[in-house]
Amino acid sequence: MTVKRLAEHHLARDDATLAWTEEGTGPAVIWAHGLMSNSYSLEQKGIYNFAPITAAGSRLVRYDARGHGRSMAEAVAAHFTWRHLAGDFLAVANQASPDQTVCAIGCSMGTATILHAATTTPSRFSKLILTAPPTAWETRKAQASVYETSASTIERDGQPAVDALVANMAPPPIFTDLPEFPVEVNRNLLPSILRGAGQSDLPSADAIAKLALPVLILAWESDPTHPIASAERLASIIPGAKLHIAKHVNDVRNWGQLIADFLA
Repeated sequence: MTVKRLAEHHLARDDATLAWTEEGTGPAVIWAHGLMSNSYSLEQKGIYNFAPITAAGSRLVRYDARGHGRSMAEAVAAHFTWRHLAGDFLAVANQASPDQTVCAIGCSMGTATILHAATTTPSRFSKLILTAPPTAWETRKAQASVYETSASTIERDGQPAVDALVANMAPPPIFTDLPEFPVEVNRNLLPSILRGAGQSDLPSADAIAKLALPVLILAWESDPTHPIASAERLASIIPGAKLHIAKHVNDVRNWGQLIADFLA
């Protein structure tokens, strides 16, 4: 799918510069993408379709996380943790929508980023859409070990290790007929990015349970990196949260309409 690139805005942060775009008019809905992708990857691959969101009267803000896509950063692993990325999200929200609350859509790392931002600064948010929640709490330790091993191997072996990492990133069964995802990060930053992810976890269940706003959780089946158990746990602890589980890629392609309906 061809997705038109929009005019970019830039936001200076500590040791990073964040690139972001906006499309449509109305209240801001900010999209936070996943690890090693960028703010357009899932749309370009024909997996997510955000057209219904802007058509329904929202202003979609897409930003590249630090070190991803067109956003720059320095190689400091601690600055790629989900808690630190939450500060970047809030900075984008403050620039894109300084006077109004925002709705937020996340995927994987982006979902974790949003949860950290919303649990620390709930007054900035009106609704949350959490897609593909990552491993968390009891299941996080094993995934963290994978990231540390990958980071060390890339530092030792260079580009061949990056190629091997991409080759081993098998998509879940519902996406097997789609093209492979490119790594949309600065390769020199990749070890720090992976270590930052490995040092991260979701906020505590107690903190998440205090969220008092509408939340939609969207997950897909058969993906150990984004297990259904994470989505179900979040749905069980967030008061009033709605959960939808996709069984086919076409279910995921309909998420844009589900999100638009939820935002209405």
